[in-house]
Amino acid sequence: MLSSLRLRILMITLVVITLALTINASVSYLTLQAHNEQQVARQQASIAQGNALAIEEWVSARAAMLEAARAPVIDNAPLEPLKQLAESGGFIAAFYGQTDGSHLSSDGWIPPNDYDPRQRSWYQAAMDQDSTIVSLPYVDANSNRLVVTFATPVKREGRLYGVVGGDVAIDNLVNQVNAIQPTPSSFAFLSSGGETLIAHPDTALTLKPLSQVSETLTPAVIGRLSATRDAWEPIQVDGQDKRLSATPIAGTDWELGVALDEREATAGLRAILHSSLITLLIIIAVTALLLSLWLKRTFAGLERARDALDDIASGEGDLTRRLPEQGRDEVAQMSGAFNRFVSKMEAVLIDVRTSSESVHHAANEIAMGGQDLSRRTDNAAASLQQTSASIEEITSTVQHTAASAKEANKLSQTASEVANEGGKVVANVVNTMEDITHASDKIGKIVTLMNSISFQTNLLALNASVEAARAGEHGRGFAVVADEVRKLAGRSSEAANDIQKLIEDSQTKVNNGTTLVRNAGATMQDIVTHITRVTDVLEEINAATSEQSDGINQVNIAVAELDQMTQENAAMVEESTTAAEQLKEQADHLAVNIGSFKLSQHPPAPLTLNSASALPSF
Repeated sequence: MLSSLRLRILMITLVVITLALTINASVSYLTLQAHNEQQVARQQASIAQGNALAIEEWVSARAAMLEAARAPVIDNAPLEPLKQLAESGGFIAAFYGQTDGSHLSSDGWIPPNDYDPRQRSWYQAAMDQDSTIVSLPYVDANSNRLVVTFATPVKREGRLYGVVGGDVAIDNLVNQVNAIQPTPSSFAFLSSGGETLIAHPDTALTLKPLSQVSETLTPAVIGRLSATRDAWEPIQVDGQDKRLSATPIAGTDWELGVALDEREATAGLRAILHSSLITLLIIIAVTALLLSLWLKRTFAGLERARDALDDIASGEGDLTRRLPEQGRDEVAQMSGAFNRFVSKMEAVLIDVRTSSESVHHAANEIAMGGQDLSRRTDNAAASLQQTSASIEEITSTVQHTAASAKEANKLSQTASEVANEGGKVVANVVNTMEDITHASDKIGKIVTLMNSISFQTNLLALNASVEAARAGEHGRGFAVVADEVRKLAGRSSEAANDIQKLIEDSQTKVNNGTTLVRNAGATMQDIVTHITRVTDVLEEINAATSEQSDGINQVNIAVAELDQMTQENAAMVEESTTAAEQLKEQADHLAVNIGSFKLSQHPPAPLTLNSASALPSF
């Protein structure tokens, strides 16, 4: 695609210009981006801080009014100061909860009997913080408006008299927050403690968790932004990228958040980038047109020299042809250098043509000798292969015999081991039978003892019956028990006699079994002795067969090495023959190639080169 030198120069120039313009545009864009980031951040911070200051002033003004009413409610009748506070401060109602549980309100509201202001959240919060507090907004049940409660403790010389408070509607404050809109898609919100929304353009989110605006809006994020001046973090709201900043409202736990739309904030940068790309394309198009026309005119002379060189290269290899040397420019110098190069090549090729003929004759002689040697080597290799095959067959037969002998040896050893194990098992059985005999004797003694015990028990039962008979009416129960004991003794005696008979039968059978096992043990010992003799004979056969196999293997290895050497020699002869044939082919090919050039009958006179006629580099 880029085979043309003119096209390469054109493309490189366009790439350099494009790269330079791109770098320049990138530096400008990055500089403008940095300035734009600073300007947007300052603008966002200014909007947030200005509106936050207005909210702070609104809060501080009402807190100051509430604090100014503390002295009047102590010194005078509390109701009048409360009415003045409600009218001057724009409170819906001002009220005073006293330490005795009484409650006064500027709007005349009379609380029910079970109402205790000391249990209300505004009273307790003011007491806990011992300062003016602003409650979380809530919807007033009477006016159905969003209100907040201001409350401050009333003290004098350390003595607590109660808590003064007032409800203020924050509709105007909410409208003020909703009016904050730096760009069409940007918005602001007012939250409490980084958790609850107070004001938001979507009224349905009022008093809802702040996380419903965006899952990333957590108390930790709001606290981090509130603690750092001019800080912002990227968030996503309804799939759109926003820049969020948060400013704390002094005197409350509120925060004013401003979510600036990222796309609208960077619209100017995108416009600059768009115009830069259009300018870049226009410059590249104009440069490509002008540079193409200039290169076409500049390379006209070089193209003429190229056509002349192409004529020489695509003809019959006529090295007697020369290029015209007209003028003194680079093209004329190139033509002169080419003429000198062709003259030198012609002299070299004439010398090569003479040498190739001698090489051709020598290659023929080498090829014929190599073929004869290769034929004799192949015959010797075939004979060695037949010998090697016969020895391999003998080796295979001996190895098979050795393997059979080893297998028989292993089987005899296994049989010997099994017979030994059988002898051990029979011996164990004999010992076990003897143990059973001893155990039967012990059982017989125990049965004899049981008979004695039964007899004595029977005597005792008889004595008990006699004593019961003597006792008369009082001994009847004892006589019944004695009778039962006598019957049990009789049954125990009968059972002992049955056991005695069974043990005698078992002893007879055990004695017979012991005799049979002893005879089996003697027979197993004879089997072990005969198998051991067979194993020894097989080991001697195995050793002799192994020695024969080792000897044949040594002969086989020697024949194999001799065969391998013969094969290698044959391969080397074949390679030499092939090399000679290739040398002959190359000599023929060289002669054909040189014959394709048109050369002079005699080599031209050598040329003398000087530095003035050398090809310049440009």
